[in-house]
Amino acid sequence: MLLNAMTTRKPHFLKVQFHYLLCTYPLRRSWRHKIWILAEAVRLLLGYAWLLITLRFATRAAPIGGKTCAAVLLTHNRPQNISLLVEGALRNGFVTKVIVSNSNPQVKVRDWVTSTDSRLLLVDETSRWQPGRRLVLARQTGAEYVLSIDDDIFFTPAQWRDFFSSLLADEDCPHGITGHLYWPGTTSSNGSPFHHVAGRETKVDVLIGAYAFTSQHLKRVFELAAKIGISDLSQVRNGEDILLSFSGTKRPRIHAIRPMLQCASTSLPGVALWKSDEQFWTERVSVFEKLREIQLTMGHAWSSKSKSESEV
Repeated sequence: MLLNAMTTRKPHFLKVQFHYLLCTYPLRRSWRHKIWILAEAVRLLLGYAWLLITLRFATRAAPIGGKTCAAVLLTHNRPQNISLLVEGALRNGFVTKVIVSNSNPQVKVRDWVTSTDSRLLLVDETSRWQPGRRLVLARQTGAEYVLSIDDDIFFTPAQWRDFFSSLLADEDCPHGITGHLYWPGTTSSNGSPFHHVAGRETKVDVLIGAYAFTSQHLKRVFELAAKIGISDLSQVRNGEDILLSFSGTKRPRIHAIRPMLQCASTSLPGVALWKSDEQFWTERVSVFEKLREIQLTMGHAWSSKSKSESEV
């Protein structure tokens, strides 16, 4: 396993990315998609080069309207990615704290992050926490605003700023850059009734990958979790993003912020959770339906019941 090798030596970021690309080769069904790996490799090189340039020359953005936020980042299977995420966040003065939580006992996160910025807190967890850990850590920061991005998405400093600005412009709902529309009775390309949406300004039913939210949203997340029988969000492996998506007084929004770079393992079995768990989509449908029913009883029923309603 590549991850085991990374515990003894630190491969270059690009070397790991090219390894991920090669691993996708046998999973590609047509020769056209197999050959497309070459184009993806070129795009990866260009995106990485431009990201390094923007990190090197970006000026530190001041608090926006006097408001600041915390950033919460999780890492498990992709320790080689975390340094780029940390640097992007720390290039902004409105980010007052960056917490990196590493749930892989084979990895020491300090081996992968060289920054000594006083705003940075690196945590090697003693337990193998799940993705829901981000919400627990977000509450522990005590911050009014929180940004959290998965470790396969890379923002430039300016994109971090745009993301935070989107939240400040509308605090009634959590925000993201990618989402799903839930259309029961249909099947999307991922084999589920959750249809992928990205690259535009719109409302969605579920946010995925990147999250901007407030302390009030967090308060509601924990209340909703209790209502569906979840006592420890740190143990939630699948569905914490759905809980967060239901935390606003209206549907969550995504924005036309295209990451400068995305990890080549985004759809790789054994690395990406959604490609590694056969029950992934079944579990998500169950969580979504439970939360939708709760929202209906609470009088905040924003989620769609049909395709036509989702498009409004």
